[in-house]
Amino acid sequence: MALFYNYILSSFDDDEMLNHVQRRPRIFRERVNYFETMDDFDFFTLFRLTKITVETLLLQIEESLQHATERNNAIPPRIQLLLALRYYATGSHLIAAGDFSGVSKTSAHRIVHRVTAAIAGLAREDIEMPSTEAQVTAAQVDFYTIARFPKVISALDCTHV
Repeated sequence: MALFYNYILSSFDDDEMLNHVQRRPRIFRERVNYFETMDDFDFFTLFRLTKITVETLLLQIEESLQHATERNNAIPPRIQLLLALRYYATGSHLIAAGDFSGVSKTSAHRIVHRVTAAIAGLAREDIEMPSTEAQVTAAQVDFYTIARFPKVISALDCTHV
């Protein structure tokens, strides 16, 4: 096997070898701040949340999204959150969400996972389910009264629990 590699390496000219080794140049895309460039209606249309709601959420998870340094053109927490929200709102592919935010598909993948974990970490504080038998019964009665939907105690984004 070593003879094969020696043959391959010796068969290339030095100039030809350099052409194969050179890397593609890094591409830094422009990252748009949608808080500043969009009005409230357009912002809500794209992200399905108001600017105030996004700012509140950002304050809660910003620390977990912050990078240790600004080296290597780190993506700010605000851009990370907006990328993930756009991905959630459209259900599109990561490449489309990344293009929308000016990051690569790989970075978009990492960001969506990081933001999802940060938001899921807020569940104990922000999601409240009925805990006592009286609360469960009251929730079931309320859902039945509203839509004649039996045995439902909660609903989240059209999913009934």
